[in-house]
Amino acid sequence: MIKNYIKVAWRNLVRNKLYSVISIGGLSLGLMISMLITLFVSHEYSFDRFHVNGDHIFKMHSTTTIGENKFNMLNFSAVSGELVKKNDQTVTDYIRIQHQYSPVVIQNTEHPETRFSEKKVLYADANFFSFFTFPLLEGNKTKVLNRPFAVVISKEAARKYFGNRNPIGKTLNLVNGQKYPLQVSGVMKDSPSNSDFQADFIVSMETMKQMPETEPAFRSQVFQGGSFSTFFKLENVADTSHVMRTMQILDMGTSKDQKDDYQLTALSDLHIKMNSEDSGSTKYLKVLLIIAVLILLLALINYMSLATARATLRAKEVGVRKVTGATKTALTSQFYIESTVFTLLSFAIAYLLCAFFQQQFYNLVNIKIDESFLYGKSFLTTLLVVLCITVFFAGSYPSFVLSAFKPIETLNGKLSVKNGGALVRKILTTLQFTISVSLIICGIVIQQQLNFLRNTETGIDRENVLMIPVSETFGNHLQVFRKDIRNLSVIKHIATAHYPLFKGYDVFFTKDQKNRDVTVPVLSVDKGFIPTLDIKWKFKPEAGNNFSNPDQIIINESAIRNLSLTGNPVNKMIDFGNKKYRIAGVVKDFNFNSLNSKIDALAMFIVPDTTSKWGIGGNAGACVFIKIQSKTNLPSLISRIKGFYEKADSVTPFQYEFLDDAYNELYKAEERLAALFNIFIGLTILIAGMGLFGLATFSTQQRIKEIGIRKVLGASVSQISAMLSMDFLKLVLLSILIASPIAWLIMNKWLQDFAYKITISWWIFLLAGMGSIVISIVTVSFQAVKAALANPVNSLRAE
Repeated sequence: MIKNYIKVAWRNLVRNKLYSVISIGGLSLGLMISMLITLFVSHEYSFDRFHVNGDHIFKMHSTTTIGENKFNMLNFSAVSGELVKKNDQTVTDYIRIQHQYSPVVIQNTEHPETRFSEKKVLYADANFFSFFTFPLLEGNKTKVLNRPFAVVISKEAARKYFGNRNPIGKTLNLVNGQKYPLQVSGVMKDSPSNSDFQADFIVSMETMKQMPETEPAFRSQVFQGGSFSTFFKLENVADTSHVMRTMQILDMGTSKDQKDDYQLTALSDLHIKMNSEDSGSTKYLKVLLIIAVLILLLALINYMSLATARATLRAKEVGVRKVTGATKTALTSQFYIESTVFTLLSFAIAYLLCAFFQQQFYNLVNIKIDESFLYGKSFLTTLLVVLCITVFFAGSYPSFVLSAFKPIETLNGKLSVKNGGALVRKILTTLQFTISVSLIICGIVIQQQLNFLRNTETGIDRENVLMIPVSETFGNHLQVFRKDIRNLSVIKHIATAHYPLFKGYDVFFTKDQKNRDVTVPVLSVDKGFIPTLDIKWKFKPEAGNNFSNPDQIIINESAIRNLSLTGNPVNKMIDFGNKKYRIAGVVKDFNFNSLNSKIDALAMFIVPDTTSKWGIGGNAGACVFIKIQSKTNLPSLISRIKGFYEKADSVTPFQYEFLDDAYNELYKAEERLAALFNIFIGLTILIAGMGLFGLATFSTQQRIKEIGIRKVLGASVSQISAMLSMDFLKLVLLSILIASPIAWLIMNKWLQDFAYKITISWWIFLLAGMGSIVISIVTVSFQAVKAALANPVNSLRAE
């Protein structure tokens, strides 16, 4: 019997090609988008869940409160892990990891021309490969990192630097100001995409102890302060609260003005809870999941609308089957199996489309997902659940409608459907357009906010500013480099700072004039920084001040308020750390962070640009800022600057970034969301239009005799078209009324995360509403005009 039902389903699919293409196409599109979103979200939630005993691994972090300011402290001193393990028996093991945050140069010593700038470098204790589950292709996991200047490289790095040769025992130079020879002791599999430990080079922690610039960190006995990520392995997961109390006790020596709340977060929760750079935050992941459900719902409504629209054509078939003894259960089973065939076919097409478009999707949202993840057990299990849900909902309503036809009336050509059927279809169509209009409004608001973030005035001139990071040793050649750059006619200004703008700053803890604890971000810059970025003065320095005195600083307007200063503070003395500084001038507020947060207090130390170590504490390395005239041939100019750079530093590869690109990078998550919404809006309009087309088809079929009678009585084509279209316009207008407040509430909540934001204007709702009305009129008019032009003789023949 089931085999016969499948044959009938296939014949109906082939016989009604247009209906099949629209039904399967709409459902396939909805399923494909849902699959892609599910793939992305499930990948984000799968991070570092593959480690053996991973549920027993936790990362130490704390929330530090100083005055009214809170900071998330993710890294600690070199000794903190050892102290916790020594004082808490529930800790079975610990590991320290030091990430290399700035790029370093790796060079093949046998072939010096083979050198690349690498970002995926980290230092780890000797137990790294026994603590975590990262398979080694070559080497003993207990020995590969147990000596100084040992490095384990990934399979990709081995191919990159050594080709097909065996890299074990070979030497690579690590160039980071100084040159350190590293011996390859092991080769590991490439890091899976669903791990936050993305590394091509894992250097032994013993190596850091031998480096003059990092060795002092291992002599410190302070619990806090440091740059080491510390992980613990616990015997019992329930012991986390005990370990947190131990950490709190060990940190009792902290300043009384500072409060630390220590926490442990499970390894499997780190990626989401710590909101790493390449992941969407929990909020965005939830938004994407909701969108996946909504688009799948749209596709199902579209499918059911088309199925019920076609039901009238199969009414006599149902009547004949009932007269010949078919029960309602048998009919329901038949139509359910037919829906299942359609759904399975749609699912298969959607999966193939998902596999085909996955790379384009990854590029759009700027992520990397291993191709094997698409065929992994976790993702396929999720898809199986989605398939079962889709089959259930896709088959339920159409099979119920078809099996409910009365045999006598259908065989006489007098089709009767339960009155509630029409109401249900109208509710589904209203729901469909409510979702579509809501997404359109949300998409417009997101795009408007993103445009506002990109183009709003931030207090600096970001246009045509080139940022070039330089190494510690570059300072010895900086004056020559500056002279070469200044000799170019298209250069307006040149300056240096310790960090690229929007990439970081130092923080000073101090007290305001009322002896309250405050924190002040600090930028170390040279005297050309302010004119290069065209930062405006609130209170100018005294005439003739060339900033040769190192004991003076420049602050912004917000610092006046935060430090409880009054009036013009120029020449006033303030404490920063253990030293007093004279305020040389005050600049107007400018954004040095994203517009998600309000402008904070800021202090700028004006430091010499002729030394290799400038900034707070003599930190090495810097960034050169070059202001370029507009309408300059940038490729040619960058090529010349690269030549000057390589004359000063022949080891470190030349890198650059434009300031406006660095600023736009701050809104990567918002750009990702906007790009996705643009696609979703297009698809929801397409799917909703298909659903409306299905309902229009059903309606004209149901009213074909009424239309014929009206034509005989003299009704024009335009009058009949208007009559049929008005019913659908009412549904669309109702959808707009329902969707507008829902979308406003959602977007108003979303905008609260931004310190600077747009106002949701009335025209956004008008534009979304008018667009939906135009789409519905165009969609419905096709069926309405077709029905109005039909010969009434054909519809009234039975009368």
